Parts: sequence; structure tokens; C-alpha cells
Amino acid sequence: MRNPFPDNDVFKKFLGLKDYFKKHQTRATKNRIREIATVGRMVRSSGDTIAFDFLGSVNFGMADSTSDVDLVLYLDCPSVSVETEMNHENCPKLKLYETLILHTLVYNISKEKYKIQIVDHINLSSLKKAIDDENMETDIIARFVFYRTLCRGINKRFLHPLEKKIIAKPHLFKSIESMLTEALIEFTRSSSHGSSFKKYIDRLQDKGIGIPESVAKKVMEYLALSKK
Repeated sequence: MRNPFPDNDVFKKFLGLKDYFKKHQTRATKNRIREIATVGRMVRSSGDTIAFDFLGSVNFGMADSTSDVDLVLYLDCPSVSVETEMNHENCPKLKLYETLILHTLVYNISKEKYKIQIVDHINLSSLKKAIDDENMETDIIARFVFYRTLCRGINKRFLHPLEKKIIAKPHLFKSIESMLTEALIEFTRSSSHGSSFKKYIDRLQDKGIGIPESVAKKVMEYLALSKK
């Protein structure tokens, strides 16, 4: 999704840094994206709707041979109401994909063995209803906009109709901008977030790629947001 907050300094800083590191994407990143995409095609061939967003080092293009893969999983479970969070009990196929098929398929096709962590999952049927009803009592719209703005996805064509529905209602963005801005700033307050940027810089320097002073300054400015 194109940044719906183009004048928001916090989002601009994050996305600007992401774009810089992605220009130097690693082979491990390409392999992981290709392998998860293969899994997505396998699942899709069974008739199920599934999509993923990458977070972490793959999102920034900086994965190495030891990197895990953090994913947001999108599934369609029409039987789960918008008021109820999708879980293993009310959506059996969530457990099937999250704990069995996804890990098994990746293990079988991967050139490098790595762990997969599903950090969040979103029910596409619940999301569609929340958008249609402009239901802001649930956080599902905010989570979707957050991930789609900041992450890189697989099988995005299943998500585009929902993105268009939200884009057609710009007032929804306004109602969640401050909350998502604070959520992004919260990322900078974690020690792991700061150490991740150090790792990305070290990986580029190990390849003989020097970090321009302007980029180093932008990293420091972005991380300093947590102190404001």
C-alpha cells in the first residue's frame, strides 16, 4: 500500500531507511521471499486464500543465512465474526497453516533452514466487514494499514481490493494516524530495533559497502524519535 500518511515525518523516516537498505538486498532475502512465495502458490492451488507480509530483516532486504522469518499471515475465515479474533479454535485452518503446513513446506523446499514466526494473523472476511461498516471498535483496520504500509508482501493481489476499499474512505486513515504513529515510535524504543539497524549496517560494511553519512544521520534521527 502506498504510504497513506505522506506528510507524517515518522512514517517517512522509516520508509526512507527501508528503501535505502532494500537497494542492497541480500541473496538470503531473495531466497526467503522466493520460498515463501512458492508456499503461497502451493496453498493457493488448493483453493484457499492466503497472503503474507514480511517484517524484520527480510522486510529491509538484510536477511543473512542465520535470519529467521517474521510474518503476518492473512487468511479468509468467513465463519469468524468481526467481533471475534481469529484463533486456532474458531478457524482450524489457521492452526493447520501456522503450525504444520507452512513450516513443513518451507523446510522441504528451503536451501537454508530457518525458523518462521507468525507475529500476527488477520481474517480477511472480518477485515472486509469492518471496513464496510467503518467499525473502529476493533483494531483490525489499523493493524492492516500498519502492516501494508510498512511491510513487503506475498500474494498481495488478494489484499488489493481491501486496500482500495480503505483508500476510498480517507477519513478512516485520519482516525488511526496518531495511534499508528505512536505504534511506530514504540518500535524505536525496543533495544532489538536499534540493534537491528546496527546489524544491517554491519552486513553492508562486511560486503564493502560504506554507509553514507547522510544515511547514518537518518538512522540516528529515526532512533531518536523514541526520546521525544
